[in-house]
Amino acid sequence: MQKNHRRLYIISILILIISITGCINIHRSSTLIVDDYNGVDLDRIHHYRIEVDFDPMDRSYTADQTVVYMNNTGRALDEVYFHIYPNAYSNIETAPVLFDMANISREQYRTGYVWIEEIRVDGEKVDFTIEGEGNTILKIESRVPIESNGKANIDLKYRIGLPRNIDRFGYGDGVFNFGNWYPIACVYDDKGWNLDPYYSIGDPFYSDIGNYDITIRVPKDMVIAATGKIASRKARGDSWVYTIESKLTRDFAWAASPHFSIEELEIGGTTIKLYFMEDSSDMVDSDMVDFALQVGADSLEIFNRCFGKYPYSQYSIVLTEFPTGMEYPNMVFINKDYLNQDYKATLEQVIVHETAHQWWYGIVGNDQIDEAWLDEALTSYSEVIYMANKYGEPRAMDYYTYNFQIPYEQYSEYSIEDGAINKPLDQFENWKDYGFLVYIKGAVFINSIGEDFGTEVLYDILNRYYSIYRFRNGDTEGFLKVCQEVTGTSFEEEANRWLYDR
Repeated sequence: MQKNHRRLYIISILILIISITGCINIHRSSTLIVDDYNGVDLDRIHHYRIEVDFDPMDRSYTADQTVVYMNNTGRALDEVYFHIYPNAYSNIETAPVLFDMANISREQYRTGYVWIEEIRVDGEKVDFTIEGEGNTILKIESRVPIESNGKANIDLKYRIGLPRNIDRFGYGDGVFNFGNWYPIACVYDDKGWNLDPYYSIGDPFYSDIGNYDITIRVPKDMVIAATGKIASRKARGDSWVYTIESKLTRDFAWAASPHFSIEELEIGGTTIKLYFMEDSSDMVDSDMVDFALQVGADSLEIFNRCFGKYPYSQYSIVLTEFPTGMEYPNMVFINKDYLNQDYKATLEQVIVHETAHQWWYGIVGNDQIDEAWLDEALTSYSEVIYMANKYGEPRAMDYYTYNFQIPYEQYSEYSIEDGAINKPLDQFENWKDYGFLVYIKGAVFINSIGEDFGTEVLYDILNRYYSIYRFRNGDTEGFLKVCQEVTGTSFEEEANRWLYDR
């Protein structure tokens, strides 16, 4: 009896503390649910710590960002480079608005901006320049060279304004999308620094795996969805402060809205969260909410079996203002209007596609500028794999025929000056050209491997490619090497035909 009284007393005290501090611990478990990191040392990758203060009324945010920059380039560095993608939105001519301004008019568009107050390297204030097309490259000079295998603490203070833009980065009616929103380290690979601009075609991103500790302050009417695990939400005056952790992800994105509601489901150690928008004037179809959540769960379960284990403890499907769908690590943006019986098939297709990107782009990275076909072709064909495993082979073949084979045959009848699919983004003519070659022809190539060698062999190829390159960056050469090793056959002829149009 004494013990019970003591327990009740302790519980009462804890409740009182929570009510006073406004602290809600949402989840304390790790962001990772696997122990095998494929040889990646968590202490030898970039670590981003960012404190964000978001002002939705001004449509801007300030941030203090520290990057523990790991010099894994193999040489000493006198300077380092970061992408500052938001600067592309400072001019409507350079703004990478998807699909040629189809979703917002020039009159509606409002520019964004980036203002960097100061940068320090290991505590010392340093010079920096903003350069490149659209002013999206930040060059930081270090007073002391960063030695090979060494590290430096890079501190950045900045303010960024969001554009009015229904896109990866920007705001619409009652929702704010934060994709590619902060300075992120440019990749240094065997070609040197990758300093590409923010192209208007494709998903022009290329980044290394990193760790993230993010705090975001927002007004109390805002709900946040984010990459990684929301560890806590604490009251600070009339604001919420979210603390978020993400490990072994190659980017960090978030969204905020006063209209978000959340439903969730757990599968295989991963909590799937569906964020959908509702207000007093909007009636949400609960059956569609359940359907969307189940599609996410089925996708995760199928791809876990076919490709390899999804290694994170959370996956968020965010129905927001966006033209179609967009992938980020641990979360995806989906057009909120698809949560409708009239768009049920489209909703399923887009969720499946963006979920597959968690494997092809998220866990297994690649250069989406120079080799965009690699993740998009694998992701597009993953839709067929989903259909086969959920609905059976006959329906999967119908899906493949309608979505890939027939469009491929029809478009192939027209004259295409350059039918190569493995080429940089600046060599595609437009979105139509890019979409046909990268998504459709690329998926037909992946399907041809299954036709030539069998479905089980194709699954073995995908599983091995995933196993070798998870938490790393793969490339075309590596993928073809896996194909050759699994099949015991040269893929030179296939590569020339499908990838290089020779």
